[in-house]
Parts: sequence; C-alpha cells; structure tokens
Amino acid sequence: MSYKHCCVVGVDGAYKTFVLVLMEQGEAVEVAEKVQGYTLTAGERLLDAPPPGIKMQVGGTGFVKPRWDEDAETWGEGASAEELAAWEAEHPDPVSLEDKRAAKHAEVSAASEAAIYAGMDVETTQGTEHFSLTEKDQINLTTAKNEIDKGAAVYLYHTDDTLCRIFTAEEIKAIAQASVAHIIYHTTYCNHLFEWIRRADAAELAGITYGAELPEDLAAHMQEILMQAGAVAETGAVT
Repeated sequence: MSYKHCCVVGVDGAYKTFVLVLMEQGEAVEVAEKVQGYTLTAGERLLDAPPPGIKMQVGGTGFVKPRWDEDAETWGEGASAEELAAWEAEHPDPVSLEDKRAAKHAEVSAASEAAIYAGMDVETTQGTEHFSLTEKDQINLTTAKNEIDKGAAVYLYHTDDTLCRIFTAEEIKAIAQASVAHIIYHTTYCNHLFEWIRRADAAELAGITYGAELPEDLAAHMQEILMQAGAVAETGAVT
C-alpha cells in the first residue's frame, strides 16, 4: 500500500480541499484509490497537483476562489470582480498603504545606495578596470580630481582590490566623469521610483523593485533629465 496527496476540484475546476489518498493494489492490475476523510460528490474529481495558495487578506498572495486552468495547467482566480470586491471589503489589509509606501521607499533607497557604492567599469591604460564608489571612494576621487584640476600631471590612486599605481591626468578625469554619470543615473532613477511609490496603490506598489521598468511618463521624464545632465557634464559644470 502507498499513498499520495491530491486536490479535490469541482466540475468547473474550482478548488474544494486537499486530501490524503491511499492506493491499494488488488488482485487485478488496477490500483484502488481510497480518499481518506472526504467523500467525493457528483462532478468532483481528484487532481494530482500542489494545493493553491489561499489569500487571507488584501495585499496577500494566493487566490480567493482558486480554479484549475486545464490549458495552462496551473491555478487561477475563479472569483468574479464583484466577489473580489466584496471579499476585499471583509478582509482589509492590516498594514496601511502609507506604511507600505514607507517600507518600499526604504527598500528602494537602500538598493540605490548599494548600486552607487558598487561602482562602475572604466577604460584606462590598463584595460577595463573597476572602481567602487563608497562614500570614502567618492571623497578620495574628488581629492584626486581637484589635484588634477590644479595642474597635477599624475596622481596615485587604485582600482578595486589592487595596489596603488600612478594614474595619468586623463585617467583620473575619465574615472571622475564616469563616477558622475554613474551617480547621476542611480540618483535620478531612485528619485523617479520614489515618485512612482507616492502615487501607486497597494497592488502596484508590490511590483515596484529597484531595476523595474518605470511607467511611460516617468521613463520619458527621466530620459529628459539624464540628457540635460549629460549636457551639463560636458560643459564641465558637473565635477
């Protein structure tokens, strides 16, 4: 004798319950399946699939009325729009929208800082080298750029996890320019994510992550800002 677990679904694929099924080998070739603790009614059948997630509250995951989709071979939402609205009114989210926004804001801010600190690749006389941009790195790079602006032909600096070496003035300028572009991009992107967070409802908020594609209007605005920032950087106004 062996056993398995199965879902019970109705004729329309609606989920009913999750049951234990004993399988007994009889004298014939057929294996007899015996459902434990539940009696199948007319139209119900066993489905050999994991049980669906049941949504417990607004903002939670899962389904209000799970229904098996035969074509997609997966669970889907079987509740109508009216049923969902009624269910949501009876199962409010215990976490307020403002608290969700605050948490998402902190999440995005931390991700942006990490992206900036991670730094960028720059082409130097040694090939492609990587430069981190932690707060200390930014201070060191600003100091190096200031010395070059004062007329220094070379400066002692280093890439990630390497010994210091002499960098030419052109290399220091290239690293500084790349760092400006890197910081401007992530700061601007983060700022636009903040705007998205401010206007998003709970459902949309859950899908906002660092690296997500911005809504069309915010993406267009960000592109315009970056183009303007690039023009300013080329004039030397941004250092």
